[in-house]
Amino acid sequence: VLAYVFVGGVRSTVWANTFQTLVFMVTGIIAFFMIAHALGGVEAASQKVVESKPDHLARQGMIGRWEFFTYLFVPLSVGMFPHLFQHWLTARSAKTFRMTVIFHPICIMIVWVPCILIGIWCSGAGITPPGGNANAVLGVAVKKLVQSPWLIGLLTAGILAAIMSSLDSQFMCLGTMFTNDIVVRLMGDKRPSDRQLLWMGRGFVVLIVVITYVLSLFSTRDIFDLAVWCFSGFGALFPIVLAAVYWKRTTAVGVITAVLVTTAVWGYFFRQSGYGGEMLLFEDWFDGKDGIMPVAVITLACAVSLMIVSLVTKPPDAQTVGRFFPEHEA
Repeated sequence: VLAYVFVGGVRSTVWANTFQTLVFMVTGIIAFFMIAHALGGVEAASQKVVESKPDHLARQGMIGRWEFFTYLFVPLSVGMFPHLFQHWLTARSAKTFRMTVIFHPICIMIVWVPCILIGIWCSGAGITPPGGNANAVLGVAVKKLVQSPWLIGLLTAGILAAIMSSLDSQFMCLGTMFTNDIVVRLMGDKRPSDRQLLWMGRGFVVLIVVITYVLSLFSTRDIFDLAVWCFSGFGALFPIVLAAVYWKRTTAVGVITAVLVTTAVWGYFFRQSGYGGEMLLFEDWFDGKDGIMPVAVITLACAVSLMIVSLVTKPPDAQTVGRFFPEHEA
C-alpha cells in the first residue's frame, strides 16, 4: 500500500481500488458456491445450522431492540469518511458517479451476503478457526471443504485486497489533509512549491504507516469490535456535516467544540470498554438483556454541544453565509 500510494497518489489508489474490489468479489462468489456445494447445497448447509446452532438464527437473545436500533448510528460514519470526500471531489462532473451510485449497493450485497452466509454455515458445520479467531473462518472453511491451494491463494489475495482498498485511501487522504490543511495554512504567504508539498505529503504518509504498523503489533482485539469503535467515532461527527449543509446558524466555534466534545466522550467510552471491547450502556435499565450502543450517546453529545455553542456565539456574517447558501445572498 505504501509503495503505490507513495508513487502514484490518488490515481494509483483509484485504479488499485477498482482491481482489488473485483478480485475480492470474484473470489468471494467462487468460494461461496464451492463451500455451499461441499456442504451439500445451500438448503442442506442452512438446515445444519437450524439443527445444531438454532440460536445463531434467532433474533431474541442475540441482540436487543435498543441495541439494534442504536447500531443504526454506526453507518452514519460513511457520511464522514474524509477519503470518500476526497474521491468525490476529484471528479470534473457529478455525472461521473452515476454508475457508482447505481452499482454500489449491488456490489455491497455481492460482498457481504456470501461472507455472512459462509460464517453462519461454518458454525453449523462445526468449522471453527484455531484459537477461536472468527476473522479466519473464511480461509479455514476453504482449506477444509474445498482443499484447493489455488482458491486459497486467490481468496487470501481477495481478503488482502479488501483491507488494502480502505487503507490506501485513508493514507492518501491523511497526506493531503496534512499538506493542504496544516502546512499551507501555517506557512501563509510562504507557500511551498507543489514539489515540496508532494514530498511533505509522502513523508507524512510514511510516518502514519509506521505508526499504524507499530500499533497493530500490540492490538489483540477482534477486527469487528475495533471497526465498530472506529466507525462510531466517524458516525458521531455526522451532525457537524448535517449542520454545515443545512443550518445557517452553525458557527466555527460550535463545530470545533463539537469535535472536541465528541473526541472526549468517545475516548472515555473507548477506555471504559477496555480499549476496543464490546460495550453497551444502560444495561441495568433492561435487566442486562439489552442496552444502547455508545455511538448513540456520542452522537447526541456532538449534536447538543454543536447547537448550544453555535447559538450562544456570534453567527456567521451575511457574506459568509452567502458563500454556501447563494439563495440567502440573493
